[in-house]
Amino acid sequence: MKRLFFAALLLFNSPALAHHTGRAVQATVYDPWFNGRTAYCGSRYQHWGISAAHPWLECGTKVQVSHKGRMLMVPITDRCDCNSIDLSAGAAHRLGVPLDGTARVRISY
Repeated sequence: MKRLFFAALLLFNSPALAHHTGRAVQATVYDPWFNGRTAYCGSRYQHWGISAAHPWLECGTKVQVSHKGRMLMVPITDRCDCNSIDLSAGAAHRLGVPLDGTARVRISY
């Protein structure tokens, strides 16, 4: 019975089942004040690097972010108290997201 329980636990916690495609969310851009500070995952935040913060996705998760026909794979390196995703200035610039505002983006993970 124990083996069946653990097999079911592994099956239902599979990353394949946790994959979400095409969720539209509001994206914001990190404040430059955070540049050089240690992020939740232990790395140093680089304002012009490619990274993002998310309220509940695990550290290291690669998220595909799309905006106006542009697509970029962005690693989650920090937590945020936002309802969506915070992008580094480098990621926002590559996607065409305004650095001083917000934009509607589509994320897949």
